[in-house]
Amino acid sequence: MRSSSGKIVVFTALPLEYRAVRSHVVDLERIDHEAGTIFEHGRIPGTNWEVYLAQVGQGNQGTAILTERAIQMIRPDAVFFTGIAGGMKNDLALGDVVVATRVFAYHGGKQESTFKTRPETWPASHRLEQAARFASLDPHWAHVLLPAGREAPDVHFKPIAAGEVVVNARASTLQDLLDEHYNGVAAIETEGAGFAGAASLADQVPALVIRGISDWADGSKQQTDSSGFQLIAADNAAAMTIAVVKALPSPETTKVELPSPRSGVVDASPAISNLVGKQLKEPMSVAWRTKLLPPWSSQGATLEVHLIAEDSPRLPMRQMNQIKEKLVSLGRSEAFFTATEKVTSVLDDEFAAAYVHDPRNGHSVGLLITRSGQRSCWESLPRSASLHMPVLDPKHTQERIADLLRLLLRLHDDVPHTRFAPALAIDPADILTVMSLDAARSSNSAKLARSGRGGAVQVLPDEVWDASNAGAAVPTIAEELTLRLMQHF
Repeated sequence: MRSSSGKIVVFTALPLEYRAVRSHVVDLERIDHEAGTIFEHGRIPGTNWEVYLAQVGQGNQGTAILTERAIQMIRPDAVFFTGIAGGMKNDLALGDVVVATRVFAYHGGKQESTFKTRPETWPASHRLEQAARFASLDPHWAHVLLPAGREAPDVHFKPIAAGEVVVNARASTLQDLLDEHYNGVAAIETEGAGFAGAASLADQVPALVIRGISDWADGSKQQTDSSGFQLIAADNAAAMTIAVVKALPSPETTKVELPSPRSGVVDASPAISNLVGKQLKEPMSVAWRTKLLPPWSSQGATLEVHLIAEDSPRLPMRQMNQIKEKLVSLGRSEAFFTATEKVTSVLDDEFAAAYVHDPRNGHSVGLLITRSGQRSCWESLPRSASLHMPVLDPKHTQERIADLLRLLLRLHDDVPHTRFAPALAIDPADILTVMSLDAARSSNSAKLARSGRGGAVQVLPDEVWDASNAGAAVPTIAEELTLRLMQHF
């Protein structure tokens, strides 16, 4: 089994597909292959995955060549092809997403008195398909990945067919062939076979094709394209691709230099298993969220994560004013705030903050830095529509704590290098239930986690981590904080 590289490649064919994926990636930089192929390298906010984007154009042959080229150059842990496709099933709606469980190359065959099909076929990577199924179970998977107000698409796990022509007519010899021999396919496109075949030959690199339905392949393509369904389908497929990446286990092995003569990028992060925090004689003090912000910030159970700076100089108001504006742009670039949300920024005598508060939906998220250098962020716990209350899922909470710690560490340039003591809280903690999100979706009853007046559950900061290695130790820190949090319940 190959060691993890922490890298993923996402291919698209069309410019609008590329832009849809690109909108979810930050810190982009251009990397050129010696043969001229241009990649963009960046990262997906809230994950440790490095992502490489490539636009390959239409057609299976070119896609196969560039897929093989990318795999040889980047040595990724997984590859994805995402974009639009024509729908072949009546139970699909325009904009729905199809995760390809199998890709058929339907043009293979032998012509005798009749055409006898000899298709090639490639199954989806079990690991990636399972991650996609897991991601799609979350009813909120598209909430932060699609424009505000956009309805989440249905996700279907079905085979697709890939050939060499764009199909746009119901009554045709090709449609007859597809109906007779590939009746189970849900979508049709022109790159998946080349992509899947190249990934299969390249040391069985895990591969997955994800498509958004933009037309019905029945002659109505011009009408559906002019109605904007290409863009909707591309956005939905890109969002699902990002959701799948986020559902993958975080890469934890040491990263190696990208074997490209023009990249020159080295990541010498230490192995996580060798990183330990230093115990404090007594916990450090924390400026908890409810001590700083108005009463509304306590509405609904809210997870808050803090990094307390040790021996940090007091920040001047001039710098705090600059930080106030940076918090908004950081939150948007990290997809913590969506592009359409109204973000309020505040500069107080003791802190700068940026937040979104939507009491109608029980939604509250925010970022904050105090003049003492404390970094804080918070977000509402996910809610169960059937139970009408917040849900504390230990596994989901640990993942979110890790994501929020990485977000806080992105403020590296705004606060001097120091050591940080992590802390967290759930406030208030009297009206919530502790169970898995999957169970909460199907349950009609649940026990409250705490009785009486409740209040806050707090995990105090009793160990410190050097800023230089805190990022690599995030999974360890998140696990420890989660275990200590759950002891209260």
